[in-house]
Amino acid sequence: MNVDLRTTVGAFALVFLAVVGVAAVGGVVLDGGSPETDAVADDHWRLDTVEPETVSEGGEVEMESSEPSNTVVVHLGGAAAGLGGSSPILPIEDGDAPTEADIGSLGGVRRGVAPLTAALVENGHEVRFYGGAFGAEPLPSLLSDADAFVTTSPSALSATDADAVESFVEAGGRTLVTSDPGGTGALTDFGSPFGVYGKAGYVYDMEHNDANYLSVLGEPTGSGSLTEGVEEAVFRGAAPIGVAGGSTTFTTAKTSQLSTTRETGSYGVAVRSDSLAVFGDSSFLEPENAGRADNSVLIGNIADFLVTGPNPDVSFGPGAGPGGAVPPGATVPPSGTTPPPEPPEPSGNETDPSGNATA
Repeated sequence: MNVDLRTTVGAFALVFLAVVGVAAVGGVVLDGGSPETDAVADDHWRLDTVEPETVSEGGEVEMESSEPSNTVVVHLGGAAAGLGGSSPILPIEDGDAPTEADIGSLGGVRRGVAPLTAALVENGHEVRFYGGAFGAEPLPSLLSDADAFVTTSPSALSATDADAVESFVEAGGRTLVTSDPGGTGALTDFGSPFGVYGKAGYVYDMEHNDANYLSVLGEPTGSGSLTEGVEEAVFRGAAPIGVAGGSTTFTTAKTSQLSTTRETGSYGVAVRSDSLAVFGDSSFLEPENAGRADNSVLIGNIADFLVTGPNPDVSFGPGAGPGGAVPPGATVPPSGTTPPPEPPEPSGNETDPSGNATA
């Protein structure tokens, strides 16, 4: 075997042995398993870590009072008739014509107060809807037979209707008024005789809310018929309101802010002045919000508040005082008109129709 052949064979053998050796060593390494790597952070993909914090779900709306049947007039500021949707489930009287309340997804404006009206009807009370100035029966006539009044749109009340409600409240008639941001001017006009006023803007809270900074949490300021059993309520888009001579019943957390000033602090969103209760939000009465936090308890308290007041000591008649109201003790003749005042007795120096001075 010549030198070149031996060199070639030797080189081949050397390469072969090197390959076999590397394969053997690699097998030993592979038998030890793959090296560990750090886990990839995926918390931002997990729904249980990115879902916003929400409040707990409440229960059904229930009333505690056992009052006999009361009549509650409800004004919603829009077309009172429902727009269709689910099957009607509650018989509710609308003026002189019986109708039914629809709380389906297309139930019209009445759906916005369905949890409240349903609780009233289920407990034996009568609910009558007032459709505004073009309704079949004027508001003073409805209030003359009513024990309580509810409006979710005070800005939609005419001047005559607002005067009638004012007389009704002054006579002790339990009244609930709700208003939303943008309607605080009308709320102030309506509530000024009772010291109630609204503020411009809306309240929001980036820290304490129900999954949305506009869904602020309201806490009771003390014990009372409206706050009994309520730890917190959800108000979705609330207007700040105040009262002089009354009491603030619900305030927001100190982390809330006012949209017009960005000022941080606690804001009143519900007040009471004797027989008048006012909330700076109406959405908490809607079916989809009635079960949030303690809203169901609050709505039940409102229903009890409406039917446990004294009988309003006022009657109504055409042309008799604001909104047709007749002061307690006064009467309206059967004709329905107020008689003209008696002419005053002439004084000693007055002139008679003939131009002669009287003695």
